Amino acid sequence: MAVLATAKGSDISTWRAAGEFGAAFRQALLQRSASCRSEEAERLFDEACRELEALAGENDERVARLERLTAEAAAGTDPARLGELCTAFYAGLYDHVGRYGSAVAFYQLSTLFLHGLAGSLHRYALHQLGAAAGGLHDTRLVAVGPAGRREFSPLCPLQLALVFGRDDGGDPEAGFRYARLLLEGFGACGLRVDGDIAPVHPQWRGSLPQWDQRLEQGLARGTQKELVELLRLSDHDVLFSAGGEEGEFRELVLPHLQQSRRAMGDLVARLLGLSNGLGIMGGWRLEKSGPHRGMFRLFEHALLPLSAAVAALALIHRVDAPDTPRRIRVLLGRQALDVDTAERLLQSWHTLNELRLMREREFFPARNNGAPLYLDVASLDEDTRGMFRDALETVATVQRLAVVVYNGTEE
Repeated sequence: MAVLATAKGSDISTWRAAGEFGAAFRQALLQRSASCRSEEAERLFDEACRELEALAGENDERVARLERLTAEAAAGTDPARLGELCTAFYAGLYDHVGRYGSAVAFYQLSTLFLHGLAGSLHRYALHQLGAAAGGLHDTRLVAVGPAGRREFSPLCPLQLALVFGRDDGGDPEAGFRYARLLLEGFGACGLRVDGDIAPVHPQWRGSLPQWDQRLEQGLARGTQKELVELLRLSDHDVLFSAGGEEGEFRELVLPHLQQSRRAMGDLVARLLGLSNGLGIMGGWRLEKSGPHRGMFRLFEHALLPLSAAVAALALIHRVDAPDTPRRIRVLLGRQALDVDTAERLLQSWHTLNELRLMREREFFPARNNGAPLYLDVASLDEDTRGMFRDALETVATVQRLAVVVYNGTEE
């Protein structure tokens, strides 16, 4: 149902999920009405229609409340108030995913809120800087990692970079103070920022020419660590752009990564080393010791290899879509994936991310507890456990596919 609810236009899930849902829903109604008299059957169908309409109306009301919170956050500048809005927004959003189970809806609404919040914190930082803000040019705040794939939730730390315009003569001290104010603002809103991948560090901020040089030198001659850091930019999203063209940074970054055989080779090699969560004999890879003994590490064994495999295929086939579902659709359109693999991969993305968000919902508003990253497989019902296993097997298939495709490309 979650796949159906998010299917629009040419989304491949409309081809099968919508048809299967419609057929199953119709068959269930027919079975229930088979033993009914004609007037009872009519009431049954009328009741089903009313329930569907009520469900759709409830969804519209919930989304409208979330959109009002997003609009207020996008217009504000007071970190204290922005923090209140952030808490209220994500409380409502986790309630929404608990009711409808749609990861796509969660991430779309979360991304819109994060964009609005980032713009407000930008204005707050400029106000705090005063006259020193004049040294900043064409500022862009860029998210990498989950937020860069438009899969942000408040339980994952933000990974951020700053991009200034083409003027190399900006004030470095103003850039550092601006970055620090932004990070403090996100913290005041209750959101965690990754301490290592943050624009307070020189390697995560710079002008467009500096980023160009960083990519050219790092991909050709950089250390393995530098290569890994630059490859993070394959998943990036511009949270706001103050001046300049929003797509300019993407147009700079992706060709560098797509044309670097060394970068793609490193990504594929690390992808091959990632676990897909199933052992050689098909058993679950569970924690053997520690506080989460017997639990499944959802990020390391499922979400990470899935996103890495799709990112690798996207780089190899020069797909510039920012989020995983859209990358899958583009890969299908270019015949880099067959229909069956694309549908199974999209369903795997839905399954794994819905499990992630349902697990997070159990712990929100607590945000510093690592427990949501672990899943109790034994507690899943039989159908969900089967879908989970299918998802992990699909991830393993696509991991192997990425390696085969990379090895088949010319030097």
